[in-house]
Amino acid sequence: MLLNEALSACFVAQKDGRFLYHIPADFPAFKGHFPGNPLLPAVCQMGLCADAFSRQSGKKQEIAGVSRAKFMRPILPNCQVNLSFIPRPDGQYLAELTDETGKKLSQLICSFKEVL
Repeated sequence: MLLNEALSACFVAQKDGRFLYHIPADFPAFKGHFPGNPLLPAVCQMGLCADAFSRQSGKKQEIAGVSRAKFMRPILPNCQVNLSFIPRPDGQYLAELTDETGKKLSQLICSFKEVL
């Protein structure tokens, strides 16, 4: 299974402008990142952003660039991730990933482009 397919399979629901994902303990990226102390890699968090933005726009999107990334807490196996976007005046988006209690996991300022 490709990474983007595995990430898309984690999607649970969209509600009030937020996208809910459940990252199961058997998610493929946990096997190598890191053995004995699994956490979701940054590239997977960016993949969640692309998946959510694709769902929001109704068109397949990919990350065109990340101008800032801040990782506050690790995303561990069986984590519920809420993802939301805040548009910025410069055309980019602030993507905020929070856990089920609302604690910030990470923030990314990114731009997207449609996949043709």
